[in-house]
Amino acid sequence: MKTSRLLPFALAAAFAASVSAQEKKTVVQSTHYPLHYFAQRLATGDFELNYLVDPEVDPAFWKPGKTAVTAFQKADLVLKNGADYEKWMRRVSLRTATQVDTSKGFAKSFIKTAGKEHSHGDGTVHSHAGTAFTTWIDFSQAAKQAETVAARFKQAQPGAAAKIDENLESLLADLASLDGRMKAFGKAWGDKPLVASHPIYQYFARAYGLKIESLEWEPEMEMKDSDLADLKKLLATHQAEWMIWEDEPSAENVAAIAALGVKSVVFSPCANTPETGDWLAVMKANLERIEALVAEGN
Repeated sequence: MKTSRLLPFALAAAFAASVSAQEKKTVVQSTHYPLHYFAQRLATGDFELNYLVDPEVDPAFWKPGKTAVTAFQKADLVLKNGADYEKWMRRVSLRTATQVDTSKGFAKSFIKTAGKEHSHGDGTVHSHAGTAFTTWIDFSQAAKQAETVAARFKQAQPGAAAKIDENLESLLADLASLDGRMKAFGKAWGDKPLVASHPIYQYFARAYGLKIESLEWEPEMEMKDSDLADLKKLLATHQAEWMIWEDEPSAENVAAIAALGVKSVVFSPCANTPETGDWLAVMKANLERIEALVAEGN
């Protein structure tokens, strides 16, 4: 008799546990802002999206503290760029099953690059030697990364698959628009050389047929005679009239290269949270600036 009285309570508890499991949100951590933005575009209310990278730090060289590491270890999904981007992961133990390597699908086309150590304004020192990792400013590759995120989201929350697909279609349309505009720019620009302040435009150059040679400068750096000598040496064989900066350069740096006949334009990869707007807004602003070069007849 006691067992029969307890049975309804046991069934109710089992049902409550089942409902709770179904309602559990999928906790997601992203290792850089573009993936966090893609996740925001793709996710439904079934997901909890987190982004912990210090907005003042380059995510490619970020070193998470203990609290952040614990959060990544507890996450249901960790969205990572791959292409040797998340160097901190070499020193941290994360469950393999939770990691979503969004560039794995095109790993055979990764670009290898040379580089030397250089410092940032905050005193950090790093090198870009090895695998080029700014994959997402080839917008066709960004689309593949978004598709990978969507696929894992649907696995995690099958009941939300239809909405995730709808969201993916919208995101892919925006990425296709960016890709189309950049292809049009590349065709209009032709084979005229460009200089980049930083060696992060390899996939961008390949995708859109641009002849780009890079220095290892920072937008806010204090320009030295040796830096200008490096630019002069490059210009001797690569006669560019425009330099692409990853962020707004100082007025002094704009003036210094202008004295050598080189003008400045910003094309930000938006690896970290922008001060205003979102990733798509930053990319559209990038395109407006770079398209203006053709409109000016340069």
